[in-house]
Parts: sequence; C-alpha cells; structure tokens
Amino acid sequence: MDAVERRTKDELATEIADLKTRRQELNDEYAGQRFSDEKRSEFNQLTADIKDREETLGELERREALIAEGARHEGAVERVEMPQFHRGGVARGEDIWDLGTVKRSWDDPSVEERDMHDRALRAVESARFPHTRADREDVQEHLERLLGDGEGGDRRGKEVALHFVRTGAPAYRAAFSKYLAGAPLSEREHGMLYRAASLTTTAGGFAVPFVLDPTVIPTSSGAINPYRAVSNVIQISVDEWRGVSSDGITAAFQAEAAATTDNAPTLAQPTVSTEMARAFVPFSIEIGQDWGSFASEMAAMMQDAKDVLEATKFALGSGTNEPFGVITGATTVFTASNTNSLVVADIYGVHNALGPRFRQNAVWTLNNAVADRIRQLDTSGGANLWVQNLQLRSAAVPESFTDGRMGADLLGKGVYEATAQSGTFTTGQLIGVIGDYSRYFKIVDRIGLNIETIPHIFGAGQGNLPTGQRGLFAYWRVGSKVLHRTAFRTLKLA
Repeated sequence: MDAVERRTKDELATEIADLKTRRQELNDEYAGQRFSDEKRSEFNQLTADIKDREETLGELERREALIAEGARHEGAVERVEMPQFHRGGVARGEDIWDLGTVKRSWDDPSVEERDMHDRALRAVESARFPHTRADREDVQEHLERLLGDGEGGDRRGKEVALHFVRTGAPAYRAAFSKYLAGAPLSEREHGMLYRAASLTTTAGGFAVPFVLDPTVIPTSSGAINPYRAVSNVIQISVDEWRGVSSDGITAAFQAEAAATTDNAPTLAQPTVSTEMARAFVPFSIEIGQDWGSFASEMAAMMQDAKDVLEATKFALGSGTNEPFGVITGATTVFTASNTNSLVVADIYGVHNALGPRFRQNAVWTLNNAVADRIRQLDTSGGANLWVQNLQLRSAAVPESFTDGRMGADLLGKGVYEATAQSGTFTTGQLIGVIGDYSRYFKIVDRIGLNIETIPHIFGAGQGNLPTGQRGLFAYWRVGSKVLHRTAFRTLKLA
C-alpha cells in the first residue's frame, strides 16, 4: 500500500494544510512575476501532492460514510465506544491563521489559550527563515521555548502565540510586502497590519513577520556581540522586567535546643527597563517589489545594525535611555600593576579577586588586542595562563567555539571576544571583565520589531529630487543590567 494511503484522516488533513501553506508562500513570493524553473517545478509538485492527498482523504471519508450508513441498521454492527485522542501541540484544521475559528469556552478560559498555543506551534513548524545566519532547528527550538507549554498562567506565552499567528500568516506577509513596496492595500490588509502592530503597543508602524524579527530569532554574530551568547537573555511582552536578588543566606551550626539565629537574606528587586533602539535602512523601489530577495536582505541588514549597536551598549551603555552596560555596572575593579602594560600576576589577581561563588560559571570578555597581549605574556606555557596556549580560532577549533569564544580558555574559563570593550593600554583603561554573566547579567528583549516606511528619499546633491529609493525606519525595545556587581571583576590599568 502506498505511504500516503496509510495516513489517517487527521494526518492527511494536516499535510494538506502544510502543503497549501507552502504553495501560498510561493505564490506570494512571486506575485506578479513568472516562476523560475525550480520554483515552477516545486509549485507543480505541491499541487500534485495536494490533489493526491485530497483524493485519498475523500476516499476515506466516503468509506466511513458507507460504514456509518450500515451502522444505522439495528443489529448490523456491535457498537464499541472508542476513546477520543488528541495529539497535544498540533492545531487541527486547515486554516490555523483564521482567529475567528479559535476554540473558546465560558467555563474554561484555558481552552482558548491551548488552541492558540497549538496554532502558534504549527506556525513555527511550517515557518521558513530567510536569515542567512539562522539554523532552522535551533530557531524553532528557541521559539517553542518562548511559547511555553500552553497550559495557562503565562502571560508572555499567550501574547507570543498571538504574535506568531498574526504575523506568520501568509496573508499578513503578503500585505506586509505590499506595504513595503508601496502598493495599494485593501481594507482587510490594513486591518491585519494594524491588529498585529497593536501587539507591541506602539503608535504607527507595522509589526515585522516573526520569521524576520531579530527580537525573537537568535542569529547574532558571537564575534561582534558575545553578550547574548553568555548572558541571561529573556523575552518579555511588557515594558519592564522585575526580579529578585540577594547576597545569599548564611547557614550555621548551633547547640541542641538553642534558638536559631535570623539568617534571612536582604532581598533586592532589580528591574530592567526596555529602551527604544532605532535603525534606518534605505532600499531601492525595485528591490522592494521583489519580496523574495528583499526579505533576506532586510533581515541581514537589520540584524547587523542591531548587533553593532547592542555590542556597544551591552558593554558601555549608561542606563539612561539605553541599556546598562556590563562595564558601567561591574564597578568592582582590580587594578593592574602598571599604567600601560600587563604582567602575569595581574591576570591571576583579577581572577582570584572574584568571589568563589561566582568563579564556577565565570567567563572572560576581552578585546582581541588585550587577548593578544596576554598571549605574549606566556609564550612557553610555563605560567599556565592559557589552555591550548596561543591557539587562535581556525577550522581546527571545535564548532562550539563559533559563538564568539576565542579558541582557548584563560585560567580554565571561556574567553569571548568583545569588540566594544577597550583595547587601549593607557592609564585608567578598563580592559577586561571576568564574571558570572549567565546568572547576573540580564538582557531583556521586548518582543516585536516595528517598521514604518518613508515613501521617497530625496538626494541633497541632486536638487532634492527623488532617488528612486524608499526607507525603512525600524524600532525595537531592549534593556540590560548587571544584577549583582560583585559577580564581576573589571581589570583596570593603574
């Protein structure tokens, strides 16, 4: 029996929906254009596969109808009540994007949450990501973590699910591409764009489809912006993250029947506000009309601009209208012996100055110029500074180092290149940080990147005449903060 013929009705319906979604994506991508030979072949194959599965599904339904007809004759069959099974995490039905069909119950509000969660999972499963640096499986796992388990009580998970379903719909992506190209929009398309934009509670602008959104797709370049690779990164749907931190509880031994001492910790409530970042991307009218190439181009340009800006602010940001950088917040310093050089004792000194409870998960962030100076301190390996001493990143370095690690450990701790940190050897320079980023440096993304278009760009050197370009004004919200300053030590030149 053919593999398709062995499918259940539910499996066939799911496959048909997925195939139709992909066919619609191809049609949207080449709207008003001829297919390339490769895409035409794919489109025809999708159509044939849909027809094949619909015929098989129709045969199964006709067969069940005949059985049901026979069952109506008394005594024709012995009725057995079969349990009804539902495979969690998968929304049934062909149109997962139609929010008018979301299941609701007055008695149980979680019914709606679970259905929206299932639809969002389907949206993630069927998504294709044009980011050149995005690994499909890794991105899908990340997005599923953002959604949570769909069991209710997670405000972020509910809003993320709605964001994915609204901005992931083929019709939404088609409307978004028409908006960027300056093409007329129908009333329905305007409504779709505004409803999706309302999720980010911003005035004006339209939400970027989630498959292009750098606030939810992890694609950053570790060598440029290592902080996301080593820090505690979360996504929220509100303006501010609030947490709890303390210096820890002190335990003690005491005599039998003696009154216990009060070892309650002093609790602090750190907050991280999300500040607005902005970017402007000019593009030609021609590329705006070609959604297939523009999607990947826009994603790459936005991600690069975002990485460069955040790498600087996560390191040096003041915390006023911008993230609070690690150099700004890690105010506990270890001062080196000299004003313009390093010695081996400085490296051991700053490492030892970090508290024991923070050393276990600690990593270094250094400018490459500082790392090179440290390499020159220990060319023979006698000081045991570097594991795999002087080894630079190369094809021989394990794949796990491609997140920004420099190819070797320093005193047994990972080392990450941070281009925004100082590499200048002069008096008072802060040239390196060691600390527990994974628990005590918080990066908070507010989900949703919005875009507004500038219809025409005018050239100042050409009599202020149009240049045949449009512009994208993009904005997003992000914050960062050191939650516990003693979890870090900053190396300072004397």
